[in-house]
Amino acid sequence: MYKRTIGLCFLATILLFPHLLWNQKCKDYMIFDGSEKLLLYSIDTTGNWWILTQPYTNEYRYIVDGKPSNTFKSITQIVFSPNGTKWMFFGRDNTNWNLLTLDTAIICLAEEIADYGFSPNSQNYYYAIRNGNQTTVYYNRKAESITNFSGKIYSNWTGEKIAFVIKRNNAKHLVIDGIETNAFDEIKPLGFWHDDSFIFAGKIGNLWEIYRDTKPITEELSQIIDMKINLAGTVAAFLARNTIGNAYAILYSDEFNEPIYSRPYDAVSSLAIHPIEPLISFSASKNLVNYIIYGSVEYSLGEFSAISKFTHDGSEIYYLYCNIECYLYVDGKRFVLPSYINQENTIARMPQTSTIAYSNFNSMVMLNYNNNAQYSGMMVDNITPPIYNYRYGEYQALGSIGNKLYLLTCKP
Repeated sequence: MYKRTIGLCFLATILLFPHLLWNQKCKDYMIFDGSEKLLLYSIDTTGNWWILTQPYTNEYRYIVDGKPSNTFKSITQIVFSPNGTKWMFFGRDNTNWNLLTLDTAIICLAEEIADYGFSPNSQNYYYAIRNGNQTTVYYNRKAESITNFSGKIYSNWTGEKIAFVIKRNNAKHLVIDGIETNAFDEIKPLGFWHDDSFIFAGKIGNLWEIYRDTKPITEELSQIIDMKINLAGTVAAFLARNTIGNAYAILYSDEFNEPIYSRPYDAVSSLAIHPIEPLISFSASKNLVNYIIYGSVEYSLGEFSAISKFTHDGSEIYYLYCNIECYLYVDGKRFVLPSYINQENTIARMPQTSTIAYSNFNSMVMLNYNNNAQYSGMMVDNITPPIYNYRYGEYQALGSIGNKLYLLTCKP
């Protein structure tokens, strides 16, 4: 009788509290002990975590992957290189701005920080500082002075060339490696192509065109809704509206003789681009019916909506879609999700598994959608959306309890 009672209790525990048995898949680590005032924290898509603290009144510093910086009176947003191995930010002491990187500290005589970032290959960085009407850009061991600088800096793959917009009178010009384009009423830069030409949208009057350097590569457009380019500069995509009001997607790649246009829709949004291949996905609607479009395939959602995403390596496309029930679609295959997951949840996905991760009010949960098994770790007061950290092969989120911060992890 005693053994039977134990068995029934064990079975009840499995049915009612599965995470108690499966939490060996989830581990939690305290990464900040609360010794300083906790202001902000986040985990980057590359898997780096950072904390902004206030150790003293009007003094701030970053803690990046456990390493604290010096304190500063003012501090800018930290940015990471595309491969996640480097970071940079600016901190102002009593007299000057200072550029801080993983292994460098440079004093900058500047009134204002205009822009900064890394080259797409992550090997080099650039930054622009402003004094009065003069902006100076530092890149590839060079300094270039700019008058009438407007917007941000764009770097080619190696960081050896830059592009930027200048505004002169009421006209705008794009400067590509020192060469100035003709005047436009408006310019939307996109990025360097792999051969160091530059992709951008230029507007004259009421009409836009997409350009590769000085050559138009599309028809005239009435609206540019969105545009993206992959890191290598081999695939670009645009959501636009033509002169008669139709909305569609445009895919541009050297693999095609000319840009590829999608079917026309009433509206398009949520453009996603494959990291390597000439493939895109986007949301669209026509005659009050919503769709997800992946390549040339159209998936109807009826009156409901969804936003598709590629996994980090581009091997899968997935999206969450809810009507009476919620479903996860992975490469066109449908999986029914538990009722407590909805489209408000930010979903992270490890490709080639039957798992996703999401954050609820106080924990990160990994779900195996084949059998609805759930795995979770500790409960916290506040939590970030999860990411899939491909370096470690695990889902990660940051959670705080009071002034302490924890790294929450789950591994399939």
